[in-house]
Amino acid sequence: MSSIPRALGALLLIAATACVDAPTGDASAATADDPLAQAFDELARQATASGDAARAEGFTYAAIAARNGVTPSRLDVLNGSTSEIYEAFVNSVDWQVAGASVTALRVPAHRVLTAWRRTTDGVTRVLTFSTPSDSSAVVNPAGFSVTTPVSANFAGAAALYQETTTVGTLGSSAVNAPVVDEFWIGTAGWVKLRELSVGAACPRQASSREITGVACRNARFQVRMDVTMQRLTRRPFDVMGTSPARRFRWTADQALAGYKLTFACQALSASKGCG
Repeated sequence: MSSIPRALGALLLIAATACVDAPTGDASAATADDPLAQAFDELARQATASGDAARAEGFTYAAIAARNGVTPSRLDVLNGSTSEIYEAFVNSVDWQVAGASVTALRVPAHRVLTAWRRTTDGVTRVLTFSTPSDSSAVVNPAGFSVTTPVSANFAGAAALYQETTTVGTLGSSAVNAPVVDEFWIGTAGWVKLRELSVGAACPRQASSREITGVACRNARFQVRMDVTMQRLTRRPFDVMGTSPARRFRWTADQALAGYKLTFACQALSASKGCG
């Protein structure tokens, strides 16, 4: 599977003037103010504000990976019968600090795939899939609420699809940040995110200088899934049961680049890692 320059991923997710169907372009090193990481931070803030702590954690891991210089891969997805091209990477998340006293403070070890694309309609589409093992059945979130422990979301596989527009601000800078429009959540199916190999330490970008307590190594993952999703009336778990379902899948295994993140702290501290 050919890789896609991560700098273009930032443009796809951030730039309001970018209208593409298949990614192209030259690679560029991350800067101290990484725009792709900023976009994931914003998505994490939106998820937190709506009570979706599990998805917020996933986007925070994605922001940490972006600041460590992750290079996305091309991901071919069938959305119903329509073939779509996404940029994507996988994070494997684990913790050095063990024990029952700290387990309740954090999500369990798991893997999460983050994918995104932007096309001529001006909407950025974001897919996230997670699983606590190589392959798991999707846990139907019916009955979950804002008081449900975050760890319950990771008892099996989970999936979310969202469509966002590109207006707003990040911090004090006038940039195009994602603003949430619509959501679909996985209610049936399965997710495979199998770790193929773990390699050298991640490149230390300038944008990762404030991240502490996180060991980061390059990794490769074999991915495949077949997930049915239902539209949400609002986050986190109010499913619009009468809405048409969406089916996201790919018919063959694909290899994706990613990172293996190991945290030395008891629980995550936003996108600063253990800081």
